[in-house]
Amino acid sequence: MAGAQGRAAYIETIKKIIKDGVCPFCQKYFLKYHTRPILRRGTHWLVTENANPYRGARHHYLFVCTKHVESPGRLTPRSFGELQSHIRWLQKKYKLPGGTFFMRFGDTRYTGASVAHLHAQLIVGSRKDSRTEPILVVLAHTKKGSRA
Repeated sequence: MAGAQGRAAYIETIKKIIKDGVCPFCQKYFLKYHTRPILRRGTHWLVTENANPYRGARHHYLFVCTKHVESPGRLTPRSFGELQSHIRWLQKKYKLPGGTFFMRFGDTRYTGASVAHLHAQLIVGSRKDSRTEPILVVLAHTKKGSRA
């Protein structure tokens, strides 16, 4: 989805999820709200394309924990190993030259996410040159006027 129409559809989906009062990343509900194909399933994670990719992303993949977990501290080494395996698989299958990987978890008032359910994202943009600009995304929040 791209542009205002895609954003409007995303907002409508979020409203429906809130109305339904469920976690859209839990396996019982995932396919009700997610419109992209599942690319790979494991014991601990599933891999799919993000149904609402960030503007400018050439590739935007989503890794969703198959159990409702809200903290990476609850994962086992085996679960992390499987996640690494999925990343390697994507890199090889799609010949990804580089990307950005991050994980969201817990209280959404801190994360910029729409769900607390543990999930990760892999984003590949265009190669940097004089005609490109950064892909901007909310990763967290800071107090207005604060400086790093």
